[in-house]
Parts: sequence; structure tokens; C-alpha cells
Amino acid sequence: VTVGTIMLRLSLAAWLLFSLAWRTTPTACRQIRPPQSIQQMLATQLQSYMDTRARPCENFYQYACGNWQIQQEEQTFPRERERDRDRERERYQEQLLPTDILEGIDSSLNRRLELLLRRTNGSSIEGDSMVLELMRLYYRSCKRLKPYNLKKYLVLLQPSNLTHWPSVGRGWRPDSFDWITTMGRLRLHGLNGALLRMDILPRWDDSRSYSLYVNKPSRQETLPMGEGAIIELLLDIGQTKRAANALARQVDDFEHKLHRLQDLDDDEGPREMQLGYLATYLPQLRWLSFMRQVRDDSELDLRSTLIIENIPYLRALSELVEAQAPDTVCSYIMLKWLAFLKTQGPAEISRGECVSSLRRAMPLASSWLISQRFFDPDSEPEIRALFRRLKRRFGQTLSENRLRLSPPLVHILQQKIRAMRLQLGFVQMDDLENVELYHAHLELSDHNFYGNQLELIRQRVVANYDLLSMNSTNTTNSTRGSVSYLAESWDASNSSPLYVRPRNLVLVPHGLLQLPVWHRNISSLQQHAVLGFALAHELAHGFDMSGIDYDDLGNIMGPVEEIGASKQFRQGLNCMQQQMATGSKWLDEKLADFAALRLAYETFFGVRADQREPRDPLVPQFSQRQLFFISFAQFFCGRTPVSSLRSQSQAHLEHAADELRVMQTLANFEEFSREFGCEKKAKMQASHRCRLW
Repeated sequence: VTVGTIMLRLSLAAWLLFSLAWRTTPTACRQIRPPQSIQQMLATQLQSYMDTRARPCENFYQYACGNWQIQQEEQTFPRERERDRDRERERYQEQLLPTDILEGIDSSLNRRLELLLRRTNGSSIEGDSMVLELMRLYYRSCKRLKPYNLKKYLVLLQPSNLTHWPSVGRGWRPDSFDWITTMGRLRLHGLNGALLRMDILPRWDDSRSYSLYVNKPSRQETLPMGEGAIIELLLDIGQTKRAANALARQVDDFEHKLHRLQDLDDDEGPREMQLGYLATYLPQLRWLSFMRQVRDDSELDLRSTLIIENIPYLRALSELVEAQAPDTVCSYIMLKWLAFLKTQGPAEISRGECVSSLRRAMPLASSWLISQRFFDPDSEPEIRALFRRLKRRFGQTLSENRLRLSPPLVHILQQKIRAMRLQLGFVQMDDLENVELYHAHLELSDHNFYGNQLELIRQRVVANYDLLSMNSTNTTNSTRGSVSYLAESWDASNSSPLYVRPRNLVLVPHGLLQLPVWHRNISSLQQHAVLGFALAHELAHGFDMSGIDYDDLGNIMGPVEEIGASKQFRQGLNCMQQQMATGSKWLDEKLADFAALRLAYETFFGVRADQREPRDPLVPQFSQRQLFFISFAQFFCGRTPVSSLRSQSQAHLEHAADELRVMQTLANFEEFSREFGCEKKAKMQASHRCRLW
């Protein structure tokens, strides 16, 4: 080795050491930047979403959210792939980009859950949990799926023990088909609202106990699916186009006849009767055959009671069904069940969709796991304090008595707001024992997705029927406030909060309590403008047209008629109804939006308009009150879907609904116009501002 070679090697070694030292040692020329705080990150995010070229008094949604979609695309399609970015965006945007803030939160949760479910071992407490192992079995069975095949369900579950489905195989025996028996069998496996409804709900007069309610379906549930949707389902299960077209015409004709039964008046009203007496009162309904399918593991108690409504509809239903060809009725029931099952399974076979399907199939287990892994328990006192402040301010609003109600009515409403409770999470964090008990008898397989799905649906239905055995005299406080009866119908794959009327309770899933909605280090203004608005919106549902029918205990004994007689109340409703052509589809939603924005704003700022707060140094170009309105609007930011001839409308309409929801809510709040200096003729000023409470 020459001296030159040695010197070269020493030079290279010295250069490497110097380079390493320079990279790891801060210098005056290159300082290491400290990580951003939560408030700095949110301030940067707030400004990046805004389109400041828009005029806030003309379209505040565009002003607050105009660049939201661009920011989502920047995160999904990095700049270093600029050449292929436009092509990829057009191809994958619908799958990769969240539709709105809530979907973004749920997508993030699904990714984190997916990583947890893929682990084979865990060091934390849930790593040894039987519940987590069941969730992993379900997830793996979903991942092993080929394209989601609805026909598999029809093979696993027949309409009865005596016949097969008319569209599957050669075992169809029309003489052995009994529609009420088939309805009972499928009710046990999730079908509800096809031909009739049967629900287990808190009693109207004593919400501590439960009753079985029999009723007609809603108008929405009997709306004809349309021949196109029917043909699509039939093709999915292997029917030929010719056979699918012929059967679709028959089923569509039956659907239209069924929907017309909705016009029958309920002149008999709701009745409570014993199960044994119902067999005599409505013999054509053959309700005992239905119940024997639902309660196949227990003896029927003929002295047990149920509450039945819309009896004229049920009589006419029996006549209509008996007049139809058996294969038409059986096919209709089958198609309604398949449409339900389609919503329960994954939209596509992907990791994210399998986690969404898991959250729907196992709502208690997934809710418990999210609370354990992704919720900061130290946040709970602050969230409860925020809820108490909102309740206190709403109580003051009731005391101001804008509606000029009588003192006894104001007292009843005050009682209700004082009694209203907040529950964080569908399942409590320390409730592992009950969650494991709920899943104790489940047998799932990582190679049988369709069997798993039916088993889990059946379990939720059976658990609801078990509530009927609860006795109100033995009901504990915790049971009285239970929302477990919602487990069958609750879509746990999204984190939207809700108001539970029979419990006088605001339920906030733990999944919602993530950034950008919540973090215990965000500013107080952000807390009130985002989570405060969401809480206030659900609180206001306790005092909308449906909510005031319930008293402070959750019984249907609220003063709805007395309040409805108020002239000021009717004027407020009429004002909102005139704006119903746009914005929120339902009057109750519009009422809750209008009341919630005012409530969250006044809870934070008080009622004095002349008071000025110091500006936030992170965004000094806006006043505190302007920041409140921007933060509120950005809670509704969403993307405009990629337009196509096939999918034009529904997605665009939903996006437009959020945009108009923000604009109408702000246009009806005088503080917004004052803060942004909007002129009277500006679009963001309503010609007549609506207010109820």
C-alpha cells in the first residue's frame, strides 16, 4: 500500500467524521427548528384552507374552505411526483381523499386500527383480550375475501326450512313459502323496515324499561328501489339479464302498491296488548309464527305485552301480500335483505374498508378499543366543563323567555336542560368485563366472512330482545342511562355525535375526539367553535320539534303541544320553513344549527357585542370573533367530488348542503354580519333572520 493510498483513506475518514459532526451539531448557519405546538399547527392549517380572494360577505364557505381540497391533494400527491399528479388525482381521488373533516378523522382512525389488528402480539392490556382476538379474526376473514359476493348469504340462510330462494338453485317451493315466517327469520338476521318494523325501544311512559314496538315502515323505507337497483342486485347474485329484467318489473309493481299503503290513516291509534291476544285481534298477521323465528332459543310468554301502531296498514299489508304471487313477495323480501347486507359489508376489499366493516359489525368492541388506544382520558374533565358551560348558557337563554312561555313551561324546560347528560364513548373505558361478556359466546373464523357477518348481526338482535326481560324496579342508574339498545342500528363506522331522546343524553364517540376537532392543548376559542358547536348542536336537538316531545327523564310526556301553541314559536318555525328549499334538509337540523352557533358563541364571548378581545399573535390579521366564525366554518370543509355523467348529483348535492348549511347559519346570526362588516344586501345577510330559542 502506497503512502498516497493511506493518505487518501485518512482524508476520506476525516471527511466522513466532519460531515457527521456537522449534521448532528447545531451551528449559527443551520439551527434545528423546534416542533410546532398544537396551536401553531392549527393556525397554519386554518390559513392554508382559506381562499382569501373570496369575499366573506358573499360566500363565506369559499372564503374559509376554498383551499381545503387543494391541501388534501398536496398531502396525498407529493410535489416530487408532479408529472403524474394530475393523472393520479383523476384516477384515485374518490378513493384516497376524505370527503370532509369527519371522514378524514374516521379514515385516520381506520388506519391506526388496521395497524393494531395486523399485530400478532401486544404488550398492552388489550393484547391479551379475547375481544381483540375476535376482532382480528373478523378482520382477517374480510381481507381474505374475493369480491364481496352477496349470493353467499342466500346459500347460508334460506327463507325457511322447507324451501330455497326462488332466484338461487332449484329448491324453490312456492307452496311452502310463508312470508311472515321468512320475515321473522330475517329479522333475526338484521332485516327491519321491509313490509313492517319491529323494534325494542325504551317505553314511552317509563324510559327505564323496554317494550316491543310493531309498526309500519317509514315512508323512506317503502320508497321503491327502482328497476335499475333491483336489476343490479339480481345480477350480483348471478341472474341473467333477461330473468333480472322480468323479475324487476314484478317487484317494482309490488313496491309501488306497498308504498301507497302509507296513505292509510291510523284511526285506531297505538295499542298495548298481550302477545297471546294479538293472535286473536289480528289473526291474519300470524304474529306468533314471526316471534318463534326471532326467539328460537326461548319459550314465548303469551302474557308479555307489545305496543302496536298503524293497525289499518298491517291489515291492508296482509291482504296485499296474500294477493301477490309467492315468488314476487319472496324476491322482494330477499332483495331488501341483500340491500341491507350490502351496507354492512365492505364497499371494496381493502384494509380501510375491512376496518369500517368491522366497526359496523362489532360496535361495542370497536368503540371500547378506540377508547383504550386513541382517547386521552385527561381530556375528559375539560370536555365535561365545556358541556356544563353550554348547559348553563342555554339555561340563561330559557330564562330570558323570548317565546313568552308560561312560568310552569319554562320550569319544565329548565328541568330538562339541568338533567341533560354527556356520555363520552358508546362503551366506557373501564367496561372491558361487560364487553367480553357480550362477546363471550361468539365463534368467529378467519376463513368465513359471511358466516361471521350473520353471526354478529344475529347477536346484536338477540341482545336487544334480551332487554325485554329487564324490570324497571330493579334498574340501576347505570342501566337506566344505557344506550346499548342502539347497538343494533348504530353505525359505529363513523364518529358523529348524537342526541339520544329517551335518555336525555348527548353521546360523543371517542373517535370524534381527535385533531382537528379536539386536543386538550388547543385554544379555548377553538374548543368552543368546533367541539363546542358540535355539543351545542346535539343539546339543541333536545329542544327541537322532536325533542320537546320528551321530558327530562326521556319519557314521551314533554310539553310539545303547549310550546307549539306559542305565537313566537310558530313564527320562528315559519321563518325557518321558508328557508327549507336550501341548506339542511330537515327542519330540526336547521333549528339545531341556528341555536348551536349562537349558544357556542355566547358561551365563549358572552352577550356583549362591544367588548374587544386581544388578537391571537399566531393569526393577528383576524379578530378573535372572526377566528371563531372561520373555525366554525372549517368544521364543514369538504371536497367537491369528481364530476361524471354517472355519478353527478348525490355527492354534489351533499357537498352543496354543507356549504349552504354554513352560509345560512351565519347569515341568520347578526354577530357575523357585524364582525365582517357585511352590508344589508350581501348574500351573507338573511333578509329575515330566524331565531327560536
